[in-house]
Amino acid sequence: MSIIEELAGKTLSDDYFKELFLKAEIKSAYNFFQMQKEKLNAKEFTDILRFADILSRSEDSESKNKAYKIVSLLIDDYKDDPIFRAFSSSILLKLGNFPALSFLENSNNDLDKHSSEMLFERAIKETFQQIPNSNFIFTDSQYAIFEELKNNNHFSFSGPTSLGKSFIIKAFVRFLISEHKGTDNIIILVPTRALINQTVLYLKEEFKDVENYRVLAHPLVPAFYRQENSRYIFVFTPERLLAYLSEPKNPKIDYLFVDEAQKIISEKDTRSPLYYYSILQAERKSIKLFFASPNIPNPEIFLQLFEKNTDEKLSIKNSPVSQNRYFLDLTEKKCLLLSEFNTEQSIPIKLENTNFFYWLKTLTGEQKSIVYCNTKEDTINFALQFASTLPDKDNERINEVIDLIKDYLHKKYFLIDCLKKGVAFHFGSLPQRIREKVEKLFEDRDIDYVFCTSTLLEGVNLPAKNIFILSNAIGLTKFSDIDFWNLAGRAGRLTKELSGNIICTRIENKKNRWDKPETDLSVVKDKTIKEINPLIISGRKNFFENIGASLSGEKFTKKNPSNNEISVWNQYANIALIHELRSDDSVLRSNFISKNDRAKKLLQDEKKKNSVPERILAISPMIKAKYQNGIFNSNNLEDEVLPIEINYQTVLDKLKKLSSYYRWDIEESGGRSPMYKSENSLNYYATIMNNWLNSTPLNLMITNAIVFYTKQGVYYNQNQEQPFDASNPYHINFVINELITNIDNILRFKFKNYFENFYLLLDKKLGSKNAGVNWSEYLEYGTTDYKVIELQNIGIPRHLSMFILKKHSDCLTFEERYLVAFNHKKLLDSVDKKSAEFKELNEIFAYEKDKE
Repeated sequence: MSIIEELAGKTLSDDYFKELFLKAEIKSAYNFFQMQKEKLNAKEFTDILRFADILSRSEDSESKNKAYKIVSLLIDDYKDDPIFRAFSSSILLKLGNFPALSFLENSNNDLDKHSSEMLFERAIKETFQQIPNSNFIFTDSQYAIFEELKNNNHFSFSGPTSLGKSFIIKAFVRFLISEHKGTDNIIILVPTRALINQTVLYLKEEFKDVENYRVLAHPLVPAFYRQENSRYIFVFTPERLLAYLSEPKNPKIDYLFVDEAQKIISEKDTRSPLYYYSILQAERKSIKLFFASPNIPNPEIFLQLFEKNTDEKLSIKNSPVSQNRYFLDLTEKKCLLLSEFNTEQSIPIKLENTNFFYWLKTLTGEQKSIVYCNTKEDTINFALQFASTLPDKDNERINEVIDLIKDYLHKKYFLIDCLKKGVAFHFGSLPQRIREKVEKLFEDRDIDYVFCTSTLLEGVNLPAKNIFILSNAIGLTKFSDIDFWNLAGRAGRLTKELSGNIICTRIENKKNRWDKPETDLSVVKDKTIKEINPLIISGRKNFFENIGASLSGEKFTKKNPSNNEISVWNQYANIALIHELRSDDSVLRSNFISKNDRAKKLLQDEKKKNSVPERILAISPMIKAKYQNGIFNSNNLEDEVLPIEINYQTVLDKLKKLSSYYRWDIEESGGRSPMYKSENSLNYYATIMNNWLNSTPLNLMITNAIVFYTKQGVYYNQNQEQPFDASNPYHINFVINELITNIDNILRFKFKNYFENFYLLLDKKLGSKNAGVNWSEYLEYGTTDYKVIELQNIGIPRHLSMFILKKHSDCLTFEERYLVAFNHKKLLDSVDKKSAEFKELNEIFAYEKDKE
């Protein structure tokens, strides 16, 4: 052990150091809660900076994090102090945290001149760690990851949420393009649709100068972009990746980057089996795999899942932004500072006022705050209630978004009432067009408060100075350590500030609202994250026994399993059977056979029963083989083809048929928000699906849904039948939110998968000429018009595609069903410059100018 490491170790265990550190934490807490407390005395101030200097020279992550934390704790009180400036500059340079160093220098233009030794060290790091083709400098941790990515064919890394994983991936993609002379096709895999467009816009902006690369989000490469030297960066969800890989004519993929890789092995997420399966399909095609995940101490687990060398990994524990943790208990009227040394310190603030909204406004001050509320209902209601306490905020950009919501959704949508006061709510199924506007308003400080669900856990980039966490759960499940720190890691913005504030806030006595602080706060106090042990490998919780039960139709080992658990077991059973049919020696199939004595026989029995082509089963891993076989072996499939004419009655008839074939009354009737409530629910789905497939604008779909419920006289809220009143704004908003959620989750996901499988079975059994039309494509794009589909494939949203075709079709040239020419300049010249459509189109085509 070196002298420095020995000194750093002694510092961390030194009682005097701990005393000084705690004093600095308490002073920072008093500043945050706007209370007065004496600063450190001169000796204490100098001593703690010397301790920080020693710690910054260590290679140990805890030492480095403590050194950085000291700088962040002192900056508010000492940013103009020459001693602090000298020490902090040296410390941040040793830590290699250039964004923080730039922030410090921007805050103090009169920084003392550095020593020649520091200048030399800085010059070396800035030279070696400069991002290729950029003016930015990697932090030490970012540089270490980047170098490993360059030197490995497969790699997995993890780090704090604020590490900048997407930033590193983007830099490496640019390196690949430069190093390989623009010959690679690349996929970025994201968990949900909510992330697709954010990632697409980010990449288009970054690579608009690269002539032969296109950034696409759909699994079909448009003829418009199929040129001899064209290469692609695709941004896909797992189902889109699967669809892309199933089409043999698609261009070969060279690299797959899996963002938010922890989703592959999530035990509660019903999409995790599809995540695993789609990546495995990519691995079978010799695609190089790279995984990025937050905070996980054993990132090699993802390489193990796909049978890659587990040495090719790196876990980063150094955080470029520090977080201060508080527990604000408004029911028991107390406030705790949760110290870095795992102790609680009471902060004696006056809590006579227990109104959460008062504290939200007070503590936010001139900064920005995110409020995590868990459920969509709470998110909207809290945002609405808080907005009612604020004065109107007359802001031109906000007013433009309000006008857009009135036109695109409905004039009574509650987001309008919130935005008028500088507040917004945010959840995954909020229409992309609106969600992006909200994110931009927040990023640019036009609004200061966003109330949200767990969409931030999916990787949505929405950092803020403060995060108020009102619930310690996601849905009905308490936070795991990974989930909590992925969410809490949004507190603090790299390059904007050195630290962020996590305020776990108890506002009422209710389950999963920090109602048991003695146990609930353990995930907040302990920053140590446990290694993950996926069910596919460990077989914990009778995992492989329940896969066997799914295959055999027997009872599961758990007396009352949740709907999510059943869905996960069923999907893995389907995947294991597909691997058996293909003789794929996957980790899943191998462990199933080795850890369940009946597994081999169960798989072979199901294999003998199966008559569906393996390719169709492989495209539809979420649907049980027995239902597919029932359809495939039916004697009257000629009567079941999907017609070209689509109206309410034809849609309803087919929904009833598919419901019967796939037993939605069994498979889709469980959980808190089941797809299938009763056969009557198919009438509602037929209404919105008919509108969606026939290119009805969203605002008219909402109007039609309101008419539907008005005629029906009742609606189902949390599975309870209630009278419907079209004059009640809460009922109107319920219809809007249900509709936009159902478009995203039911029409474009569940129905799309069922109709795709149904069409594939018809096509194989009857032949392409007799199979009818494939409604799954229409469900994905929200239209039967191939021109609208083509425009969406090149990156133009549904509403703009319909707008262009309706009013400016002379700017387009089609041959058969394919777009072959698009005059962007003519389009922009002819669109009203003051319209919302012009602004959106101008943003889209700004990325095309360098490629024309």
